[in-house]
Parts: sequence; structure tokens; C-alpha cells
Amino acid sequence: MEGNTMKKNQLLSVTLIAMGMSVSAHAQEGDLAGYYIGIDGTNTFTSGTYNGLANPNAGNLTLLFNHGNHYHAIGSYAYSGPAGSPTINDTNANNRLPEISSLDAPIALNWGSGSLYSGKLTSQNNPSEYANLTFARVDTLAGHDTGSEEQILFNSSNNRWSTLLGNTAIGLQLISATTGLFIGDHQTANLFANGDTISLDSFLDDGFAPIFWTAANVPAGTYSAEFRLVGLNDANINSGRFYFDFAPVAVPVPAAAWLFGSGLLGLLGLKRKATPLSA
Repeated sequence: MEGNTMKKNQLLSVTLIAMGMSVSAHAQEGDLAGYYIGIDGTNTFTSGTYNGLANPNAGNLTLLFNHGNHYHAIGSYAYSGPAGSPTINDTNANNRLPEISSLDAPIALNWGSGSLYSGKLTSQNNPSEYANLTFARVDTLAGHDTGSEEQILFNSSNNRWSTLLGNTAIGLQLISATTGLFIGDHQTANLFANGDTISLDSFLDDGFAPIFWTAANVPAGTYSAEFRLVGLNDANINSGRFYFDFAPVAVPVPAAAWLFGSGLLGLLGLKRKATPLSA
């Protein structure tokens, strides 16, 4: 009996230590935003089907997923059809988050916390790769030491996204959302209550961290929000369309606590690995 108790205590200690280490590791990774906003600096394609053609996304705002040592452009303007007579589309095949190629499930919404979100299912406290829902200008990556995470990311893809935004006025337009899905932040439960476009300028000064949420009793399924970044003073720089996909998953509280403890053990090995550079 004493031996069993000792083993349980040891297991609990290991679990708690792993939880602490995992949370710390995730917090350190969280020093960088999960998503950046940049301007596409490539004017002409130099390879592929549309080699030699003007880049339809050139000069446009673009949502960039932080993939460690490079970005993934999400929902940028793109061509389709034959190179001799292509069609310009206001989105591309890689326009959903999580990315379709990752085969990841939609971002889980689970029990929220705080006065605004207690009793709701939210995107808070989710350690998965695509759930680091923090947004910043690429400008925040500029000027860091050579070899730093910031410098490597900023100069990736042959500096395609290294144009500084400066004082560019940026908005976020909510084009559509599944009924029952709302977008707030730590101060406001519904950022889009008074219109479909919000200014990001004041948010981006400290990092924009939206919280997606539903009521606790919504039907199961995928809940999606469709957005574009807009130039508040220049519609010519609007981004293409992109989507975030979520799934309400109301794990009972005791089970959620156990899953949190045991699941975080696996996070020790989830440090994002560097992969070949791509846009």
C-alpha cells in the first residue's frame, strides 16, 4: 500500500513538473506572435506555372502564419487557369487555419475563464500550434540580433515580407461567421457588435489577441469565421480572404484537468522544427 502511494506521489510530481516545464516552454514560444501582418514585396513570379507574370498579391496586406523559421501566406491573391489568360482570385488554396495540409482538426473551443468568458466555450488557453491567436506587424521582428528567431523569421522567403508597415492604417473585416460564433478580446466580448470592420491600429501596438467563443450549448460541428485585412486609408492594399475554423469541445471539468496534465507531457516534444523555407 505504501509503495503504491509512493508511486502515485511520484507520478503526480512528475506530471506537475512536466506541466510547469510545458507551460514555461509554451510561454517562451509565445514571445513571438502566432500570426504576422505584412506587405508582399514580390513583384514578379520567377518560377512555377506563372513564371514571369506580375504577382497579383504584390503590395497587398497579407496574413502570415509563423511557422518557426519562415512564414506561410494565408489567403493571398492568386492566379488560376492557364498562364496565357489567368484569372485573379481574391484568395488562394491555402486560405484556412488550421491549414488543410496539416490535417489538424479545427481549433478546439473549451471552457473559458474570466468574467467575460466563464461558462462559454473559447479559444483561450489552447496550446496547439494554430491556436496561438496573437497578431503583430512584421515591424516587431525588425532590428533584432543576427541569428535570433525574430531576425530569421523577418528575413525569410528572400525578404518577401520585410517591408515595414510603419503607420499604415490596418483594419480587420469580418466577412462572414457561422451563427453562434463570436469574436472578442480580454476587454470586449463582441468586437464586431457595431459593424463588420474594426481598426487594428490600437490593438497592434500591444499585440492583437482575439478570443473566439460560443455559448456552452451550441450544436457540435465546425464554426468558421471569414476575414480580410483592409487598408483603412487605401483599399488597394486589402488582403485576400482567409478563414479560421473552430470546434466546440465541452470536456467535463475533471476530465479537462486530467487531459491538461497528461496532455502537456507531450508538449515537451512539440517544439516546432525548422523546415525548408517557403512562402
